[in-house]
Amino acid sequence: MIWFLIFLDLIIVLIVTLVLFFSLIGLIRSMGVPFVPLTKKQLESVNKYIKLNPNDRVVDLGCGDARVLRMFKKQGVKDLTGYEVNLLAYLLAKIKSKSLKIYFKNFKKVDLSEYNVIFCYLLDYYLDSLKEKFDKELKPGTKVISYAFRIKNWRRPEIIYTKTSRIFIYTIE
Repeated sequence: MIWFLIFLDLIIVLIVTLVLFFSLIGLIRSMGVPFVPLTKKQLESVNKYIKLNPNDRVVDLGCGDARVLRMFKKQGVKDLTGYEVNLLAYLLAKIKSKSLKIYFKNFKKVDLSEYNVIFCYLLDYYLDSLKEKFDKELKPGTKVISYAFRIKNWRRPEIIYTKTSRIFIYTIE
């Protein structure tokens, strides 16, 4: 009889743990797109083909763990900012990138006019939802760099074909 009660208690604890775990996963996923960082090879491609100036003002929309921003910092860029709404990715960015400005905030609610380089690794439907914001806020000369995904029906990009993907660079005129 006692073994049955212990077994029943273990089953209840397991069920409660699973419910809490999947609730937490659901909460994290609902706060933003899934956290899918660039691989080491993809990051090396970006570093090879995208060279920024030390005085550029760079923002990474959906910066994940901020690996792209850290790479740009190694290039000498001084003004780097990232926005992330996935809680797990944000916490990783804060831990790994203490000297960078990383905000737990939806970038759609941020004025982007102060930046001259916008980097994003976002799915095409998120990019499409940003076209109007980009047109309204970005100044002439600003570059929008989109890794892997094109912003459909927007502007004609320069396309860099790498071994791992494509990089789309849009220049605001």
